[in-house]
Amino acid sequence: MRFSTLLASTALCGALMTSSAYAVTINLYTWREQELPLWQYISDNDVLGDIDVKAVQVQSDNYDSKIRIDLQSEGVDLFQGRAGAAWLASFIDAGIIKPVTSDLSGIAPGALDAARGPDGQLYGVPFAIQMESFIYNTKVFADNGIAVPSTLDELDAASEKLKAAGITPINFGARSGWWLNQVVGESMTAGMVSDDFAARLVTGEACFTDPTFVATLETVKGWQDAGFLNSSAMADDYGAMRTSLALGESAMMIDGVWSTGPASPMYEIDPDLRMGFFPVPGQNGKVYAFGDGTYQVNASSKNLEAAQKVLDFTATRAFAELFVQHVGELPAYGGDYTVEDPRLKEVANLIATNSAAPTPFFAYALNKGEPSYGTLVAEGYQAMLSGQISPADLARKIQDGLNSWGYVGAANCK
Repeated sequence: MRFSTLLASTALCGALMTSSAYAVTINLYTWREQELPLWQYISDNDVLGDIDVKAVQVQSDNYDSKIRIDLQSEGVDLFQGRAGAAWLASFIDAGIIKPVTSDLSGIAPGALDAARGPDGQLYGVPFAIQMESFIYNTKVFADNGIAVPSTLDELDAASEKLKAAGITPINFGARSGWWLNQVVGESMTAGMVSDDFAARLVTGEACFTDPTFVATLETVKGWQDAGFLNSSAMADDYGAMRTSLALGESAMMIDGVWSTGPASPMYEIDPDLRMGFFPVPGQNGKVYAFGDGTYQVNASSKNLEAAQKVLDFTATRAFAELFVQHVGELPAYGGDYTVEDPRLKEVANLIATNSAAPTPFFAYALNKGEPSYGTLVAEGYQAMLSGQISPADLARKIQDGLNSWGYVGAANCK
């Protein structure tokens, strides 16, 4: 990804956008609180001419069920979809979304899989490049003399020291299933499983019951057994996890860079909060990077033409500039744009130099089978952390679940 100094975004937007003939308000549904300032700025400054965009935030844990209901009306013009074909499939089948007509030539090639449906066509416009890793409270580390761990043994030693000081070393919001499968599962794989083995998992040449993959599950269970996780992990959700880290009650969490952006609710708890990043320090020792979700037009929108104009804009350099400034994340745009935030520069460097190859979360989304990989991982982790099954049992549950609908490796992994 390349960055360069460009014209100020407001001037650039003014040059690229002309006044629209539509005096209309477009409703955009999103779970991403961090995007509210972006869309408010766009509307307040007439970036889209006479088109205003009203961002309607829905809590992340309830988002999928909420939009499935609301999309049956004409009141939703645009909405954000989660990444991957498995999520997109039901909306495609229901005729809610159609193949994208926006010009995606400027979108980073690595982000396009976020918009790729089971049929191989692209739906919507990808909105961000995300990174998942350990995120730590830098003050807690400094106050307790903790260095960033580079091995699992160092992570265990740091956790023992933090635990002795009355601080929860690693906080888990395990009540949030989406976080377990999309964030924990992928971060553990990127940190502990070689790119070669991960690639063989995707092609079905390696199995989830292999000791290499089982070790990722055993490591998480080991943290719990050692008392390194919050005792209420199964009762705490994603919001509780982030609150604990912001308060300094916990030192680390596994999460996405989106939690560190300027609009993160964590700064409402501690405006001076500083966070750092490091990969799960296993054999592979890499962060996980991916194209995160898409903007979608609701095919039933009563403002279809205006909604399409907004969607087209999200694929431009002008939008990328605004996205960086007001969201504080790396956009999915693949051309030049300005990044001044040192935090984002660090993230961009980690993605460019130390990010893992694609992992099963998106690879198996290309199939329509049920139960999905994500469901198997989320429910399995919750069962394991509740003491109902062992790591080996969880690995077998994932394998058997995928085998039940004949995924690509079913013939090799009995």
